[in-house]
Amino acid sequence: MKSLVITLAIFSFCFGLKAQTNAEIEVKNTIEQLFVGMSKKDSSMISSTMHPNVRMQTVSYTTDGSTKITDGSATDFKKQIATLPSNVKIEERILSYDIKVDGSLAQVWTTYQFFINDKLSHCGVNAFQLFKTDKQWKIIQVSDTRRKTGCE
Repeated sequence: MKSLVITLAIFSFCFGLKAQTNAEIEVKNTIEQLFVGMSKKDSSMISSTMHPNVRMQTVSYTTDGSTKITDGSATDFKKQIATLPSNVKIEERILSYDIKVDGSLAQVWTTYQFFINDKLSHCGVNAFQLFKTDKQWKIIQVSDTRRKTGCE
C-alpha cells in the first residue's frame, strides 16, 4: 500500500510538469543573454537581445511610499551598464520564469534579485514582451518593479 501511494505521488508530480517548447527555450535564452550582457557590461550583447524600438519602464517607490513609473531608453540603459567602473560587479539573479508564447509574441514574468558587488541592492519582477523576427526573438517591452524590502 505504501509503495502504491508513493508511486501515485510521483506520477501526480510528473504529470503536473510541463515540458518547455522550443519557442519557450528560445525566449528564455534571449532573456538570459540580456543578463549575461549586463553582467559583462557588454552593450553589444545587450543590443543583440533588443528590438530597435524597445520600450523600457520602471515602477518604483518614492520616499513617501507612493509609486511612480519612469520611462527609460535602451540607449541610456546600455550606456549606464557599459560605463560602470571595472570594480563594480552587477548580477541580476532570476528566481522564476513564467513564459507564455503565441506565434510570434511572447510574454515573460520573472522574479529577480539584483546584486551590486555581491550585496543585495533590490528585488522585484520583470515583465517582458518579445517579438519573433525572421531570425530570432527580440525584446520589445520590459517593465520592472524595484523595491528594497521583502527581497529575501
